[in-house]
Amino acid sequence: MNENIIYAFIALVVFIAYKKYTQYKVLKLVPTLLKQGGQIVDVRSKTEFAYAHKDGSINIPLDLLKNRMKELDNTKPIILCCASGSRSGLAKRTLIANGFIDVHNAGTWRSLIK
Repeated sequence: MNENIIYAFIALVVFIAYKKYTQYKVLKLVPTLLKQGGQIVDVRSKTEFAYAHKDGSINIPLDLLKNRMKELDNTKPIILCCASGSRSGLAKRTLIANGFIDVHNAGTWRSLIK
């Protein structure tokens, strides 16, 4: 087996493990963040959100986030979710780049249903 393929595979495994671990840490924080007035923001499309979503979450599709971020309270925690954690990761970077501080990527919206 090519050495580069092995390194690429190891890097992928480490990346996936890191992503799962950070999402796990956020999910453990969610009850506390909600008690602090945190808001769950689902960045999936309107169609995806209409099909199913976490009760109490609001839908701001990722492509509309820059225009609608003023709807969010920058003084309270923001908990982001989507279908896989990728769009919510992009949303987190967007919000932080625009002055938001307490922003958390919970990954998939399904992980928030308990």
